This record gives sequence, structure tokens and C-alpha cells, in this order.
Amino acid sequence: MKRILLACFLLTAVFTLTSVTKSSAQAITTATFMVKVNQMDTYIGAGNMTAAQTTWNDIHADMLTVLAVTKNSIHSAATPADVTYYTGIMTNQRTIYFVIWPLHTDLLLNRVALHTNLTSFGATIY
Repeated sequence: MKRILLACFLLTAVFTLTSVTKSSAQAITTATFMVKVNQMDTYIGAGNMTAAQTTWNDIHADMLTVLAVTKNSIHSAATPADVTYYTGIMTNQRTIYFVIWPLHTDLLLNRVALHTNLTSFGATIY
């Protein structure tokens, strides 16, 4: 009986986590992502590095959410063709993410490269 109850709790947790991940990512669109990217770029240009860092933190959280949604899309894909499609998107997203990650350590010096690569990442959001 305890095993059945534990299994029910685990299944509920998995379905709840999946729903939360999808609903939070639905708010992340290319447009909303790019608003943050452009806002960070404006802060950097104005020399407001505190606001730029705060905005970077938001952008980074959005990127991780987008990656999680893509991973979930792979695992919940209905057909092998869908798996291939989402795997291609995930590969592109991860490649761009790994280019962006080292750039965040110096927002001012890497301003142009960050903006370019964040724009590329934004283009992969579906």
C-alpha cells in the first residue's frame, strides 16, 4: 500500500513539474526575450552595470527555462520526427548557450558578442 501511495506522489510531482515548466516558458517568447537583451545592452551603453547585471540574471534564467522546455519537448514528442526536430533545436540552443556563458563575465567588454549571440539564441525560441 505504501509503495502505491509513493508511486502516486511521484507521478503527481512529475506531472506538476512538467506543467510548471511549460507554463512558465510560454511567457518567454522571442519578443519578450529580445526586450530584455536590448534593455541589458542599453544599460551597458549607459554604464549602468548594476542594472545590466540584474538584467543578465533574468536573461540567464530565461535561457535555462527555454532549454528545459526544449528538453521536455524532446521527451514528450509524439513521433520520431518530432524528436529529431526538437533535438536539432536543443543542439543549436546549447551551442549558442556555451558561446554566451563565458562572455557574461565581462558585460562591457563583450557587449557586441553578447548581443549577437543572445539574438541568435532568441531566434531558437519556439
